[in-house]
Amino acid sequence: MKYARIWVVLLLLGALVLPVFVVKSLASDGPVALAGPPSWLIGGDTTTYSWQDNDPETPWGIERVFNGNYYGDQYTTSVQVAILDTGIDLDHPDLQANIKWAVDATGRGSPDDKNGHGTHVAGTIGAVRNNEGVVGMYANVEIYAIKVLGNGGSGDWSWFIQGLEYAMQGPDGIKGTADDADVISMSLGASSDPGVDVHNKIIEAYNMGIVLVAAAGNEGDGDGTTDEYSWPAAYDEVISVGATQQDDTITSFSNSGPHVEVVAPGYQIYSTYKNGGYDTLSGTSMATPHVSGLIALFIAINGKLPVGTFSDTDSSTIRGWLHSNALDLGTSGWDPVFGYGLIQA
Repeated sequence: MKYARIWVVLLLLGALVLPVFVVKSLASDGPVALAGPPSWLIGGDTTTYSWQDNDPETPWGIERVFNGNYYGDQYTTSVQVAILDTGIDLDHPDLQANIKWAVDATGRGSPDDKNGHGTHVAGTIGAVRNNEGVVGMYANVEIYAIKVLGNGGSGDWSWFIQGLEYAMQGPDGIKGTADDADVISMSLGASSDPGVDVHNKIIEAYNMGIVLVAAAGNEGDGDGTTDEYSWPAAYDEVISVGATQQDDTITSFSNSGPHVEVVAPGYQIYSTYKNGGYDTLSGTSMATPHVSGLIALFIAINGKLPVGTFSDTDSSTIRGWLHSNALDLGTSGWDPVFGYGLIQA
């Protein structure tokens, strides 16, 4: 009951206490309970970049990762990506066909998304190719919608642990079977280490061969010599993802530090949203699904390689392939701002 008591205190005291056991989704516009991004995020960069393929269904971030040569709809291999978030709009026309399982880890009701954040993440990972709306990194991925955050965008770490457990079991409820998640995408985090229970569950998933991807965080100060941390991204077992803009520069909000592994587009990202809609959001939350979707596509093409470690630099592991194939930005080699670089398909 420890978590439940802390959660009640947080609800009663609100901003008067530090939310030690609260997970917050990482969109740069603050709590995702806001209706949308602030006005400065609306509009868009009018610069024409050489990597654009002028496909209106492909958002700029996905075009950038594919360098204008999108092939994320050409494979049909079953790859399961568990999205731990605010749920997903289960009836969204761009997502419905790819949602294979939906479950609520909060114990509060339906896994349907009443916030919008989880649906936005899902669209970047796996929106279908249907000649309308948007298309995802791997358009034929199998999505597990696992709700670990409430409608206001916050949640209890016990919910997060249960969400990881669901992802490891898959729909059949048994670990070590074919329907276990291949990738767990986590566009969420907190600025303090949640402790051994959370980390042990992360380690368990990693040891099962599941690729864990999380947002690096949005507390960046624009100074690459200072370190900002967010968990679970700061764990060694997790791929920590920073956010870039259309010109390949780092966003002002993206965390830097020794845990940053790669970067991906995370500024003015257009994707699916709640109630069958679409919206433009920015944040390391938006960068993370580019990486999760690319890894799913890689598995679809190449099979399930070992996950690998932060230091891998060859293609014998998934993380090694991700690092060696990235576009090196900033200081040559790994650096605390861009990590190994911008992911490339």
